[in-house]
Amino acid sequence: MLSTQHINHCIQRLLAGMALLRQGARLVAVCLQQAGTDWYRQDFPLIGYLFKYLLAAFLALWVALKMEMDQPATALLTVVIVMHFRSGMVITKSYYRLIGTVIGILFSMLLVAWFAQDRFPFFIAAALWIGMCTAGSLVYRNFQSYGFVLAGYTLCIVGLPATLTPWHTFQIASTRMSEIGVGLLSATLVSELVLPQRLWENIQAVVRSKFRDFSVLLGTGAPAGLNQPFLKFMQDIYQLEAFRSSAQFETDDARVHSATINRLNVQFMAVSTTYVVLQRLIQRLQTRAASKEADALQVLMQPLSAAVLIDGQPASHAEAITQVQQAVAAFQHDFDTRLAAQLQHLMIHPEVNQLEVETGGELLSRLAKELTAYLDTYALLVAQPRARKVASREFTAEQLHMHIDWLPVSIAATRGALTLLILAAIWMTIDWPSGILAMTLGVITSTLFAASPAPMATIRQFSVGVLLGIVLVYISNVFWLTAAHDYVMLCIVITPAVLLTAWLSARPATTLVGAGLGIAYFLMVGFNQALGDNPVKYFNDSIALMVALVVSGIMFSLTDYAASPWAKARVFTQLRKLVVDACLHTSMTAPVFEMRTRDLIQRSGSVHRPQEAESVRVVEALCAALEVGHAVLALRAVARGILAQPYQLVHRTLTLVASYYKQPGLAQQQAVLQWLDHFLAWLQGGEYADALLPSQARKLTTQLHFIRLVIAAELPLDQALTSNGADS
Repeated sequence: MLSTQHINHCIQRLLAGMALLRQGARLVAVCLQQAGTDWYRQDFPLIGYLFKYLLAAFLALWVALKMEMDQPATALLTVVIVMHFRSGMVITKSYYRLIGTVIGILFSMLLVAWFAQDRFPFFIAAALWIGMCTAGSLVYRNFQSYGFVLAGYTLCIVGLPATLTPWHTFQIASTRMSEIGVGLLSATLVSELVLPQRLWENIQAVVRSKFRDFSVLLGTGAPAGLNQPFLKFMQDIYQLEAFRSSAQFETDDARVHSATINRLNVQFMAVSTTYVVLQRLIQRLQTRAASKEADALQVLMQPLSAAVLIDGQPASHAEAITQVQQAVAAFQHDFDTRLAAQLQHLMIHPEVNQLEVETGGELLSRLAKELTAYLDTYALLVAQPRARKVASREFTAEQLHMHIDWLPVSIAATRGALTLLILAAIWMTIDWPSGILAMTLGVITSTLFAASPAPMATIRQFSVGVLLGIVLVYISNVFWLTAAHDYVMLCIVITPAVLLTAWLSARPATTLVGAGLGIAYFLMVGFNQALGDNPVKYFNDSIALMVALVVSGIMFSLTDYAASPWAKARVFTQLRKLVVDACLHTSMTAPVFEMRTRDLIQRSGSVHRPQEAESVRVVEALCAALEVGHAVLALRAVARGILAQPYQLVHRTLTLVASYYKQPGLAQQQAVLQWLDHFLAWLQGGEYADALLPSQARKLTTQLHFIRLVIAAELPLDQALTSNGADS
């Protein structure tokens, strides 16, 4: 018989084994839960998007077939063009697509009515229209630009077929409009009703990310340099504006907070610029071996850097933000005392230029003021993200002003018009059956990619998608469509193309490949008037797409403005012109100047290529322009309340600074520096007693000294830019 001790030992081992099994089962459950959470967060949105894409295509195909439309593929092509991960994007794209389509149809009907009997004036007028639409796609941002693209593209799918049968123009226009409407309605309904993904979530994520990144930058500095974070902040600003404009149709939250987000964007622009300007001043002082002045400014800034972080981390909830607001307010309250104490401490060092510290102190005070305004607006979104009543926060925020350089706009418009005329000439010369298809794709590429910072790379990616679409169309027409004679079989036929298009479009690296595949496939697939395979038409259409891509590629290579060396020199010239406008035009305000300079760089494409040496030089020029531009505007603001004699001196200063930036050179630089020395000597000599208050004199002195620092430091850069412009 087993002893009691042996039985107890077996029971203990059994219990230990069961405990180990329970622990293992618990660990497996935790791992499965974590894996499920990760899958839901990372992979499920893509699967849901593919399902919605497919469902929208099936719905559009069913409605188009049920209504016996001539070209169901047009409805499917519309779904391919407007579908997006986020519901707000789909609604906004559909809205502007509808507007662009209506305008394009109306203009097409006018052209057919005017020039139905003569192709030459018809194509001249059509080329002018395409040029105008291309220009509009460059001038405007986001999906407003997309509306211009669709207005031009619609001329090709309505106006060009109508030239062959003018008496059917209205029927063609109404049919295309119905097919496009079916596609828009299908995509919008599915996106809104099936697993909707709200853009408002992206907006909140971008807002929090900007605040977190800037808090870390302000709290810990930028050991790797300011260019990378500055460019990232620029990208975030325009990304947030794109999200804000696209979320207007989505949720009440987005509409309620639209003005708040707009204002937050403008305030972030101001505070990030001031921080960069202050840091560049400190770096400039360190380069000039003025270490004591630089150290003094860093000591003054240290409490503000500590205030924006809580236990070394950015504020992440409403209570923490309130704590940061209180710390920044305390910094502002004590700043004048700290500055006076620091200046008193520096008096024992006669070699120290206290004016440098006062100038930096003025920038630091402005930084704290702008940071306070930014925190107040940010707190509205974090503390009450779902508020419905906004009566207490009604304000008019600055709009994001644009800076339009009409030279690249004119080049793009000319390129779009010439692309259409070249393809039209080929069509008329050889009586090509697929000429209309070639012109359609040529117009799409010339208008859609006009704003691309690297159009040749864009065309290459798009061409890969078109080639995939051509191959897939061959497989569908030859092997599948011949056996498809009902709705279910048609759905099976288009499923591979739809899923592949959706999957490629969902990945940023292959978005253009997906767009090319979807557009080529549904432009060529053979189930419009009749199902089945037509080899002659297939090869004609394939050649048409290739010819359109070749012509577009050649036109882009010949007129690639962004890649030309003289275009970079023109960016520098435009930056200097904006500084001249800040000096001479009283209507120029700090927010407008800020937005126009950033918009100029954004449109130049330098933001998209931050690693290139040329882009680094562009960012350096941007920072220098922002420095002197804001100083000039601050100088003008101080001059508004002073008497005639000092006002004339300020006016003389602005005129000389404008003259230098209009025609940069050593003689102009020396002239403005000598005048600034004279003006500063007059202020520091105390001769202003009868004309200025001490506070006015101090502000004038700091702004004038800062302008002098920037212009004096610009000499090497200006020589480099001048030689670069001469070489180009």
